Amino acid sequence: MPAALERSLGWTVLAIVFAGVWVYALYREDRKRPEPFWMVLLAMGGGIGAFFLADRVESRLLPFGVNTDASLLERARLAFLIAGPVEELAKFLAILILIWPWTHFDETVDGIVYAAAAGAGFALWENFAFMSAEGGSVILARGPIATGAHVLFSVIWGGALGFAGHLKRWPERLLHVGVGLVLASVVHGAFNFITFAAGQEITVWHARAYQVALVAVSALFLRWRIRHALTLFPFRYRKGSATQDLGGA
Repeated sequence: MPAALERSLGWTVLAIVFAGVWVYALYREDRKRPEPFWMVLLAMGGGIGAFFLADRVESRLLPFGVNTDASLLERARLAFLIAGPVEELAKFLAILILIWPWTHFDETVDGIVYAAAAGAGFALWENFAFMSAEGGSVILARGPIATGAHVLFSVIWGGALGFAGHLKRWPERLLHVGVGLVLASVVHGAFNFITFAAGQEITVWHARAYQVALVAVSALFLRWRIRHALTLFPFRYRKGSATQDLGGA
C-alpha cells in the first residue's frame, strides 16, 4: 500500500474513532432500556445527511463563502443567524423524520442518545471535508473538540425533544423543543463566533481556551440532563412499545 494512501486511511480511521467514542459514551448512559444499535447507526447516518442539507442551505445563504476578514458584526451574523441555526435545525430534522416516529423512541434519554449520534455523524462528515481540503492531520485539531462540540450542542435539543414526549399538549411540546433548538443554536453560534474572532479580536490561544470552557459547560449541562432523564418513566402513549407493560403510576 502506498505510504500516502496508508496515511490517509489512518487519518480516516482516527476521525471515525473520535465520532464513535462520543456516540458510545452517550449510548452507554441508556442503561435501563438501551436503544437498538441499528437505530443509533440510522441516527448517525441522518446526521451525515444533515451535513449535506446544511451545506446546501449555507451555500445558498453565503454564495461567496465565509469571509473571516469581514466586520465583527457580519461575523456575528454568520455565526448566530446562519451557521448555528442551520446546522442544528438540519440535525434536528434528521432525528424528527428518521427516528421520532419509531416506538423505540420512548424515553427522555433516547432523545439525548439519538441527538448525540446525529451530531457525531454530522461532525464526522464535516471532518472529512476539512481533511480533504487541508490534509488528514487537521483531524488532530478538530477531532476531539469539534466532534464533541457538535455532539454536546445537539443533545441540548435532543433532551428537549425527549422530554417533550411527557407533555400532553402540543403547544407545550413545541415550546419546549423550540427553546432547546434556540439554546443549541446560540451555543453553537458562540463556538463558531469564537473561531471567527481568533487571530483578530482575540488570540488563537484565548479562542481555544474559550471554546474548551464552552464545551466543558455544555458537558456539565449534559451530565445534569442525563441524570434527570434517567429518573423519568418511559412515555405511556407510545403504542407498540414496551411501556405498555409498566402499568399506570
